[in-house]
Amino acid sequence: MAKHLSVLFILILSAFFVKAQVKIHSHNDYTHQKPFYDAVKNKTFSIEADIFLVGDSLIVAHSKEEIKAGNTLNKIYLKPILELSKTKDFYSFQLMIDFKESWDLTYPVLLKTLKPDEKLFSKGGKVSIVISGNRPPKDTFHLYPEMIRFDGLPGINYAAEDLKKVTMISDNFATYSKWKGVGEISVVDKAKLKELIDNAHKIGKPFRFWGAPDNQACWKLLQELGADIINTDKVTEATNYFKTN
Repeated sequence: MAKHLSVLFILILSAFFVKAQVKIHSHNDYTHQKPFYDAVKNKTFSIEADIFLVGDSLIVAHSKEEIKAGNTLNKIYLKPILELSKTKDFYSFQLMIDFKESWDLTYPVLLKTLKPDEKLFSKGGKVSIVISGNRPPKDTFHLYPEMIRFDGLPGINYAAEDLKKVTMISDNFATYSKWKGVGEISVVDKAKLKELIDNAHKIGKPFRFWGAPDNQACWKLLQELGADIINTDKVTEATNYFKTN
């Protein structure tokens, strides 16, 4: 009996110390060497595309100065997603679309752009559309179609019906710490970061920091603090790191 209890205690203790399993968010994916394809090759959980409304087109770019005709959301992401859906390599992931300009002007164009392949993004489809950046008022989230979901913010008391539309909570790492990923982070900063993550978990949502140092030291820290999603420009490196750590 004592032997069985000892084994049970060891198993429980081991489970307690298992590191949280993290997922990879391909930050500003469109700036990478092979947008979309590198992320998909690594089975990335989340892929980010920033968009601007130019005429009646949604152009993927980080700033207005970087807008190039032809770099449409449809060309860089939606068509490749459709092609991927026809293969055995299709898997579940989210496409985060960061609105850089007016929600009211951009949203109708996005909805029209998504409409032809709505089945891919609606309930039962494998790709979730998550809106970040300029979002509508938090108390209107529940009014949008099932295929439209949102990147949430910390410290907001979402109503239950709106919280259902929030896929994760995200915030800027630099707001809480100036640590650059070298040496030791301060105990005070670590506590602030941990509190944000814990608060997200209390409402049943995963947490992501953006703007964090993009290196192994920070990935390790965030994993230890319980962050669920790692924001990175180094998709292959981060994927390989978490396979072995």
